[in-house]
Amino acid sequence: MRRAAVAALLALLPAAGACVATKQDIRDLQLGMATQQARQDSMVRALISRTELMLDSLSDQNVRLRGDLANRLLAIDRQLVQIQELSGQNQAQLGQLRTQIDRAAEEARRQQAAAQQSASGNNAESADEDSGDPQQLYDAANAALRRGSITTARAGFEEFLRANPEHRLAADAQFNIGQSYETGRDNGAAITAYGRVLELYPTSPRAPAALLRMGRLELARGSRGEARLRFNAVIARYPRSPEATEARTELQRLGTR
Repeated sequence: MRRAAVAALLALLPAAGACVATKQDIRDLQLGMATQQARQDSMVRALISRTELMLDSLSDQNVRLRGDLANRLLAIDRQLVQIQELSGQNQAQLGQLRTQIDRAAEEARRQQAAAQQSASGNNAESADEDSGDPQQLYDAANAALRRGSITTARAGFEEFLRANPEHRLAADAQFNIGQSYETGRDNGAAITAYGRVLELYPTSPRAPAALLRMGRLELARGSRGEARLRFNAVIARYPRSPEATEARTELQRLGTR
């Protein structure tokens, strides 16, 4: 009887051991799952943290980009304001010059009417020369040329010539028109304007200077043969002028090339 009980107990031991092992495996599995879950939670938190950092960085960059764009737009706006201010100044200068031109033209018309009524042509010419308005118009245009306002200056000289074609400063005005084109790097128009000095005022001291300028402008645009003709013309037409000496120097530089 005792042996049978012992045998039965021994038979139950493996089954009990198996039951205990299964519970341990469950605990181990639960522990492993908890560890895995904790690891996944840690990875998710790290990923969320990195994502937040990236978003913060992108936000900072966006703010900087917006700031740079705003600064650039502000700089452009300031430049536009400066351009508008300069344009306003030029318009004001043009307005002043037009007023002077209108006054000079009106004065010239009055002088012409007075000259027609005068019995003495010499007295009329003297009155024209003594008038201050043509001189003021010439001085205003000349001041604009010195300032670099070449378009304004050219308009002033052209109006001066229209109202006073026989004035003692007429040749100077035509020469300065050529100089305004030359300053603006329009060599073709400058040569044409200087040519008008030779055509209208060939005995003026400005004539040899205009001819010399024409030769140098031809040389600047590569027309060496035409430049040589201009320099030779200075020497032939105005041999005693200072420009003739300069023309000879230019011809020596050209040589036989």
